[in-house]
Amino acid sequence: MEKAGPAEPVTAATPMPPAAPSGSAEGRRLPISRKTILKMLLFVAAVFVFLFAFYGAGVLGLYDLAYTLNILNALRLGAVNTLSLIAIVIPVGFAAGFTFGWGRTSHSWFARSFSTCYVEFFRSMPPVVLIAFAFLIVTVVVLSNPFLAARIPDSNSFAQVMATLALALHSGGYQAEIIRAGIQSVPTGQREAAEAVGLSKPRIMAHVVLPQMFRVSLPALGNEFASVIKDTSLLYVVGLLDLMLQGTDLISDVVSVGKTQLVFVILLEVAVLYFLVTFAVSRVLLGIEKRYRVPGLEAAQL
Repeated sequence: MEKAGPAEPVTAATPMPPAAPSGSAEGRRLPISRKTILKMLLFVAAVFVFLFAFYGAGVLGLYDLAYTLNILNALRLGAVNTLSLIAIVIPVGFAAGFTFGWGRTSHSWFARSFSTCYVEFFRSMPPVVLIAFAFLIVTVVVLSNPFLAARIPDSNSFAQVMATLALALHSGGYQAEIIRAGIQSVPTGQREAAEAVGLSKPRIMAHVVLPQMFRVSLPALGNEFASVIKDTSLLYVVGLLDLMLQGTDLISDVVSVGKTQLVFVILLEVAVLYFLVTFAVSRVLLGIEKRYRVPGLEAAQL
């Protein structure tokens, strides 16, 4: 008869913490914290104080309040056109930046070389020079070629579109470096582990590299988006009816009639409209960054 071995010690199971009620703060994530609400309220209060002070200065006669209100419609038209330009420049620039940033990390010699040439060229050229050259070169090519001139009746509008794309490609050169740095920030060990479990290279890129790359790159991309919004003001040099061109035309009008004191008011309104657009885009990107933030990844700053 076999002897029974020593009895195994009985260990008490670690008690599980009680589940928090579904309605409590511990059981659910609050969508907006009190600190965020306080910041929003302070910002709204600051905007109202500024508007009240600006309006009060007009009532006191420090500037022509009636003229300031009359030009709001013209500036609104320019702001809408600026938003249309932003809707073209930012997506095209991001598509170019992602493509060539990915190319900079490729194992293909041709892809790396071509992407490097693109980045070095567009990063070393002033945006206003690219805009002017794109406009002039396209105009000359279209007008000097009867075949193209017959199929592009409005060569001026076509050249303006090319100038807008030139600005987008200029931004893409900076975004390419941001994307490259984001891709290279993903540890090599994670890719090797994904290969070890049998994932293909496209799936590794889609499920391992890109999610981490976007989280790391969002702050720098937000800065570039805010910068390119202000750079759209350079398109007024080719006659695009944007916010800056509207402001320039209004300044010319008031200077011609001797009301130079209104120049400051016009520039102030233009600056406020640019600020509102840039601030809105920056807040949206900041919200996306906080929504997808992963503890530990925020330390990898570009």
